[in-house]
Amino acid sequence: MGLPVPQDQVSSLVKQAQSLVAKKDDIEAQLRELEESLQMQGVGMEQPLIDRSGFPRSDVDVAAARTSRNLVHRLRNDHKDVMKEIEEALHAVHEASRNASFSSSSTQQQQQQQQKTVPSSSTSQTLEIPFALVNAVAPDSPANISGLQRNDKVIRFGHVHAENHDRLQALNRLVGQSEGNPIQVVILRNDQPIQLVLTPKKWSGRGTLGCHIVPL
Repeated sequence: MGLPVPQDQVSSLVKQAQSLVAKKDDIEAQLRELEESLQMQGVGMEQPLIDRSGFPRSDVDVAAARTSRNLVHRLRNDHKDVMKEIEEALHAVHEASRNASFSSSSTQQQQQQQQKTVPSSSTSQTLEIPFALVNAVAPDSPANISGLQRNDKVIRFGHVHAENHDRLQALNRLVGQSEGNPIQVVILRNDQPIQLVLTPKKWSGRGTLGCHIVPL
């Protein structure tokens, strides 16, 4: 184990990771907009921009399409880079949190009490980084009954968090093993952490949650 890490340094690392996640979200939004624009022109990323005679197609703004394609390629490369940076940042947060020391046992006890609600101490700051997005919630489903809403960002789902979700595979395994058992869930809504209790169970719709969750 390394040297003790000041709590303010851990906080700084968490903020850096959150900034990278925001950058990733912005890149993905730009990519969606550009790809939708190309699809609307009927060219996408692969269709030819010249006709059979070798002339620019008259039904397409060829210059704009080429510019959009170049931007898409650049943004895809940027996305790969920022994903690698996020992975490194999360690892740094994890290491810093693990090495953080506390001045007294009373501080540790206070931290443990805080972790029973919404994590806020330095060793749990890794868990404050959202790792998934709720993009659909069915009416009258277990997710809906628990208070989960569309566009909620998942910070913690039981023991699953940003460090260990494995592209949501860990979350799926937990849900599959927890039918009828309540799961503590912490989500981010309007920049505020909220704790919910979600119990996977059979209902009139598909699955045991009734929501669609995608990785960030």
